[in-house]
Amino acid sequence: MGFLDIIFYMLLLFELEYERNTLQLSNNSRTDYLRFTFAFIICSIVCIISGFMPLYSRPVMIFPILLCLIGNEFLAFISGTYFCILLSITVSGDCFELVCELLLVITGAILAKMLKEDKLQICIYLIIISMSIVTPGIFYYMSTKEFSVSVIIAGAVSGMIVSLIGIICARVFKPLSADETNDRLIEIIEEDFPAVKQLKKHNFSEYNHGNFVSTIAIKAAKAAGLDTALCAAGGFYYRIGQWQRHKSVMEGVEQALAMHFPEKLTNILYEYYGKLRHPQTPESALIHMVDALIVRLDHIKNDVADSEWNHEILIIQTLNELSSSGMYDESGLSMNHFLKIRDYLTKEELLK
Repeated sequence: MGFLDIIFYMLLLFELEYERNTLQLSNNSRTDYLRFTFAFIICSIVCIISGFMPLYSRPVMIFPILLCLIGNEFLAFISGTYFCILLSITVSGDCFELVCELLLVITGAILAKMLKEDKLQICIYLIIISMSIVTPGIFYYMSTKEFSVSVIIAGAVSGMIVSLIGIICARVFKPLSADETNDRLIEIIEEDFPAVKQLKKHNFSEYNHGNFVSTIAIKAAKAAGLDTALCAAGGFYYRIGQWQRHKSVMEGVEQALAMHFPEKLTNILYEYYGKLRHPQTPESALIHMVDALIVRLDHIKNDVADSEWNHEILIIQTLNELSSSGMYDESGLSMNHFLKIRDYLTKEELLK
């Protein structure tokens, strides 16, 4: 048991860190491990309780459903498999029971990610209850060569328990809708938001810079047909890592996570100037483009003649250099988007 635990937990931690670094863990890609740990502890308690339940009646689909909603389906599957192996080694020792539970875990891992969609939930719960009845019944027959009404009833009860927990977890860990995300993006850049008030009080120059980038990004996003709310918030908080004591991108991201920023905004902050990863969305590319352009204009404004022609040439040259650098190759920013953004920025009076 000790050997099994050591191997599993080493692999689990390795996989957790890999999933987090590749931005695939939970509803927020760079989440910490607290929520996953909490879910894993609940699953451990369920595993202990299941050890006292009759064979073929254990609600093992709870494991993948809960862990998938917290993490992802792969972590849910490997963790659910671990709990089933534990039950088999310590309690039943029945190979038919083990295969039955593994099949239910696979089913739970497949269905769990669909619980995030409201229109599929009723269908998913019916499948969970049906599988909880049919699968144990079949494997019990394979093991004993007889059918059991008690196994079928226990499976139905187990399926209803799993469905009830699925309903609760799907509501608790449900991702924000598009409207809720937009409302949140607007809320966090309002003057009375704590982070905005604190920045304005302690670092007025960064506050002005963030406001300016946000204003330009909104207009450029509107011109290109991109997400204006995301660009507004992304423009303001793009330099959040530079607000921290050690001026670190990850410190800024952790600060954003602590304030429960939407994931797509946190991703943009993670992609600050391509230091950790190049922009992955058109909005992220636009915000980098606007911020880099404003910074460059600020640096050379004393050396450039105050004429519209010089500003336009400088802006076009800067944007072309940024585009040709390969910074936006992974962002999905189309040439049409780029040309519309460039056309708007060359005419924007605030940049002159």
